[in-house]
Amino acid sequence: MINVASGGAIWQDVLYSLRTLRKNLGFAAAALLTLALGIGANTAIFTMIHAVLLKPLDYHDPDRLMHVSGGATSTKFEEIKTVARSFTELGAFTVGRENVTLSDADGPEALNGARVSANFLRILGIEPILGRSFLPEEDRPGGRPVAMISAELWRRRFRANPAIVGRTVTLAAVPHIIIGVLPAGFQFPFSGVDVWVTRPAEWSIVPVAARSLSPILSVFGRLKSGIDVQQATAELAVIQRAYVKAHPGMLDAKPNSRERVIPMKDLMVANVRSMLWMLFGAVGLVLLIACSNVASLLLARATSRSREFAVRVALGAGRGRLFGHMLSESILLALAGGVLGVLLAKLSLTGMSKIMALDLPRAGEIRLDGMVLAFAIVLSIATGLLAGLIPSLTASQSDVAGALRRSGDTAAGRGARWFSARGLIVVGQVALSMMLLIGAALLMESLARLRRVNPGFEAANLLTMQIALPSARYDTLQKRAAFYEELVQRIESVPGIRGAAVTLTLPMTGFSGTPVQIVGQPPMKLNERPIAIVQNVTPGYFRTLGIPLKRGHDFTIHDRENTPLVVVINESMARQFWPSYPEGPDPVGQHLVTGASAGGQIIGIVGDVRQAGLAADARPGLYRPSAQVAPQSAMVAVRTERAPREFVNAIRSKVLAIDRDQPITAVRTMDEVVEASEGQRRSIMVLLEIFAGGALLLATIGIYGVIAYWVARRTRELGIRCALGAQQGDIVRLILAQALRVTLVGVLFGIGGAIAMTRVMKHLLFQVSPTDPVIFTRTALLLVLTALVASCIPARRATRIDPTSALRFE
Repeated sequence: MINVASGGAIWQDVLYSLRTLRKNLGFAAAALLTLALGIGANTAIFTMIHAVLLKPLDYHDPDRLMHVSGGATSTKFEEIKTVARSFTELGAFTVGRENVTLSDADGPEALNGARVSANFLRILGIEPILGRSFLPEEDRPGGRPVAMISAELWRRRFRANPAIVGRTVTLAAVPHIIIGVLPAGFQFPFSGVDVWVTRPAEWSIVPVAARSLSPILSVFGRLKSGIDVQQATAELAVIQRAYVKAHPGMLDAKPNSRERVIPMKDLMVANVRSMLWMLFGAVGLVLLIACSNVASLLLARATSRSREFAVRVALGAGRGRLFGHMLSESILLALAGGVLGVLLAKLSLTGMSKIMALDLPRAGEIRLDGMVLAFAIVLSIATGLLAGLIPSLTASQSDVAGALRRSGDTAAGRGARWFSARGLIVVGQVALSMMLLIGAALLMESLARLRRVNPGFEAANLLTMQIALPSARYDTLQKRAAFYEELVQRIESVPGIRGAAVTLTLPMTGFSGTPVQIVGQPPMKLNERPIAIVQNVTPGYFRTLGIPLKRGHDFTIHDRENTPLVVVINESMARQFWPSYPEGPDPVGQHLVTGASAGGQIIGIVGDVRQAGLAADARPGLYRPSAQVAPQSAMVAVRTERAPREFVNAIRSKVLAIDRDQPITAVRTMDEVVEASEGQRRSIMVLLEIFAGGALLLATIGIYGVIAYWVARRTRELGIRCALGAQQGDIVRLILAQALRVTLVGVLFGIGGAIAMTRVMKHLLFQVSPTDPVIFTRTALLLVLTALVASCIPARRATRIDPTSALRFE
């Protein structure tokens, strides 16, 4: 029975541990660095998880803040607001950002805007740090143009001028009065918003004629006291059924649609929750491997100090004191490693954020705070207990009489059960490394296969950017069409540019959809028609992007507002409405109905483009001439002969030559756009590769350590074998067989763990099975090869044992 020391004895153990560690600085440094890396990685990931997933939203009573409906029309919003009784108040915001240009004497600047209902701050329970919130009359059509700005914009653009409230600025070519400044770090409904304006139903991206039918609003609200989420969801279901009955043709009134009330926090983190927990699990495996390595080091020290422990027991020290001393030593190491780990976590947060390259919600709140430090302390203590438990038990239960009869070195070489403990530790290291390596390899193979997917266009030497035309200045179709036409002409006049075009959205960057139907078929309700991706493009778009024209012809400069409406469809749409395509009836010449109006005649068919990303199948889509449906906000694509970024300044000057207040934003090459489309998968892969590489290194060190220890322990036996005629090859095979036994057992356990782990990664894989036998086999062979390499040095040392010296060893 082991009684752990307490009180003053514990303090004595701590002081004694400090003295022994100071005498073994090499051991202490190795253990400290190993623990610091494991604890630091876990602390860094936990910092993100705490800020993004665990920490309550920084609003009043955040648990009662709910997302009620996504993709609602203004009609549905008003009906929910009128009928719902589960909420103290309901508000709305547009489902996407508003592109806003700020114009003043300092030049134009593109800002991220959000359209919100006037009561949004009251629902959140937030007050501006300067000024006031919106008034109800400012949220009505024709209301006075007012805006609130972020604290970051206030400091950066207006130099934190306290007199900013009441100042008039030009936003989207319209004078707005700044009525308030929001708190620093405020992120609602999106991250990175610079300016908030009212009237969310007037989102500038959607044409005026389509706004009443477009489901562009997200509805949110605050639950009443005593009402839970289930009750609110049940009420919403009743409201939805009544709405469907009253408005059977609306896009947000589909009979089979099911909406539920969810906490606003869950909505904000839905896209990153599984990724962050997956990474936390991965760094947890790395920490277990680090603990195993330190435990192995402590076991080796305990073995070499067995005579010291035996003398202490013989002099009256209880086994509990030995247990307490060894445990205090491991906890001291872990706490010191925790301090260094917190410093590493602080330094690595910026780097990890860049590697992840994702728009993390609440990113401004990611910082080391009291909760993170408490986590680091608890983790350090737990790590110390985990790493020191087996060595402490081993030291406290050593054979006193046997140890006193042997020399220190010999004592270090006996005791098969110590080797068994170290062997089991290495088995665990190999198994955990196998799991991480397989996860990283599956993602690497997925990305390799994604790169082989034909996106439907040519991404090389293609520069892209965004232009958002202010609706007040470009308030007619003719003005917008004229701007885009002149812009394309000016850009194409630049030497080194082969072509330019304007489009509503670029491939891989999201898309808008519209209900479609073939003229001549039985009429269908708007919400029963299939949805097609819609793009408004200038002539030459297909040539500029390298999209092949399969049939018919492209748009021309003659396709204008006062000419018959025309469309080009992709092959997926052709197959949807004409299943026998490319055989059978020719879609060219047929007519489409798009949305609530006539869509026009099909004049051409182009190849499919993977608009939603390389991993998503091509969807039915159609293209309309920009001169007939010119968008308020558009993307510009420019085909260049040289490196695309060399032309950014030249293109910017062409834009300013047309309109000196018009900025360009989101400047990227198409290669960068394609890379970013797989951002989450790539980010997880890179971090898993880093973690797996660290795990493999630790496992290699562990295998080397256990084999080197095994050779040292069996020096006399190996010497006798040599004296009896064993050849060097026999000794090498004996040692390598020992390494293979430990590694293969670890590989088998690792395969079982990987089969369970990779199931949660299934949604990140592309055309790769979570149990791909080739990847599992390659990973197993890599670990076996690593084990053999790690065993080479101990094996070589064993072949040089002098039999005479070995026989005199005792």
